[in-house]
Amino acid sequence: MTSRPIQIVVTPGSGEGRALATARRLRRRLARRHRQAAIRSFDDLGALIQWAETCGPEFSHVVCIGGDGTQSAAARAAMRHGVPFVPVPNGFGNVFASVFGHPRQAREVAALLHAGEVRRVDVGLTRHGTIEEVFLSHRSFGFLEHVQQVAERGRKQPRARFLRLLWYFGVAYRFLFRSRLAGFTVEVDGTQVADDAVLVTVANVETYRGFLPLTPAASPIDGLFDVAVVPRVSKAVLLAGLMTARLGRRARWRGLRIHRGRRVVVTTPRRREEIVVQRGALPLLVPAGAIEELQRRTIEDEPPLPA
Repeated sequence: MTSRPIQIVVTPGSGEGRALATARRLRRRLARRHRQAAIRSFDDLGALIQWAETCGPEFSHVVCIGGDGTQSAAARAAMRHGVPFVPVPNGFGNVFASVFGHPRQAREVAALLHAGEVRRVDVGLTRHGTIEEVFLSHRSFGFLEHVQQVAERGRKQPRARFLRLLWYFGVAYRFLFRSRLAGFTVEVDGTQVADDAVLVTVANVETYRGFLPLTPAASPIDGLFDVAVVPRVSKAVLLAGLMTARLGRRARWRGLRIHRGRRVVVTTPRRREEIVVQRGALPLLVPAGAIEELQRRTIEDEPPLPA
């Protein structure tokens, strides 16, 4: 009986256009190990999501090359069929894959497929109306969400990492001083924790890892979200707080509150969104020792919770 092939999925625009080249190198590496692999390329996330929600169980692994958005879209296929998911960081964010130390080079990914450990990890599920979406990293509302949406509209942002960072900072500056900050009501496990928040991040892993560590102790193996909430403050205070977090001194940002829970409801000016943890829903192939290292870091970064 012929073993099922490894399915490699990619959106060509990920990773400054390098994702497809990485996929081809990985397929060649796997062929040398006598492992069959097939590449599926999708023009956009919509096409990838449709495939993930309808594909049959014709593969042994799902290898997704791209950033957090691409990986969240592809993870549904692995969840549906109970096969190992292998994220290969190749985009701008790469938050989820970096948590476990997933490699980005084809040679190392091929080795991981041979010797990695399968562990089940949590994912987030958002529901608004009849729409359901899976996320691996985080779901944000308010200032950070608006900056990301504006910066990535029409895919006009630069591909080079440094120039893209400058692009995001420019969008953030314009938005912060030219737009009104919307307010959000936040409920965690049935308890209302904010009635006029200007920034909300529901995190399955450390949010904006290495760039803006709002939730340093968030873990995808504890069955809980870390929910970062900033109540209504002035724009100047919000900017100062974000700069404090960027410099790694989160404890000094007194306006930031961290809550933990399994179910979060955020009511925005336009809709009500429910976010729930799906504990252990994703079979993830990780490097040996990655889970133990994650547990150690999480304990070290454990922040004080609000009274």
